[in-house]
Order: sequence, then structure tokens, then C-alpha cells
Amino acid sequence: MSVVDAARITAMADALSVPDGGFSVNPQDGSDVSSGYAVSVHPEHERVFDRPVTSDDLRAYIADTANALALPGRVLGGWHDPNTGRVYLDVSVVTADLSDAVRLAQDAGQIAVFDFSAMSSIPVAAAA
Repeated sequence: MSVVDAARITAMADALSVPDGGFSVNPQDGSDVSSGYAVSVHPEHERVFDRPVTSDDLRAYIADTANALALPGRVLGGWHDPNTGRVYLDVSVVTADLSDAVRLAQDAGQIAVFDFSAMSSIPVAAAA
């Protein structure tokens, strides 16, 4: 994901410093994702931090997940959980349909999806 420069990585780390802050970035062109619902679909690539995430953490994560980020439709996601203070980095997909996003989140054992129109997370109940 060489399209993300040092200043952008710093801005992404800064976005994770506030509760419910985060980002979703298209790894193909470095653009921000701005519509739909983001959901982490690769739990094996999820990284959880109990401390602030640094630019170095982001660079290492991007390098470690390069193969997953190269898959069609994948985005680089980061989220600061307002309830726990934990910071999550993940490989996500974005869908236009909330019910699809909730189903994907439940299938992947996720606790929330992100709604770009409301700019907030939506908690997801565990699958029955």
C-alpha cells in the first residue's frame, strides 16, 4: 500500500486517538471510503491495541497484511472502541446494505459495523 505517505499515516494514527475515531482507506488508491457500512471480515488479521497506535504500528500492520489488502474490495480499517478504549486495525469490506454488513459481522465474530452516513459504530449482537 505504497499510496499512503508518511503524513497520511500520521493523520490515520491521530484519528485513532479519539473515542469512536478511525478510518477506512482504499488500499488501491489511498482514498477515504465515505459511504456504506464497513465490517472487518478477516479476524485473522485483526490487531487490538490497549494503547495508542503509532505511525510505526500502522506501517508494520500494512506490511503484515499486504496480501489481504490486495484482495478485491478490501479496505484498511482502524477504529477506537469508545466503550473499552481499545484500538482495532483490520482488513474490512464496505457494503451498501446494513443487513449484509450485520450478517458479515456476525459471521466474522465482530462486535460492530461502522456507518459512514452517521459516522458512528453500530453494535452487532452475536449470531444466534
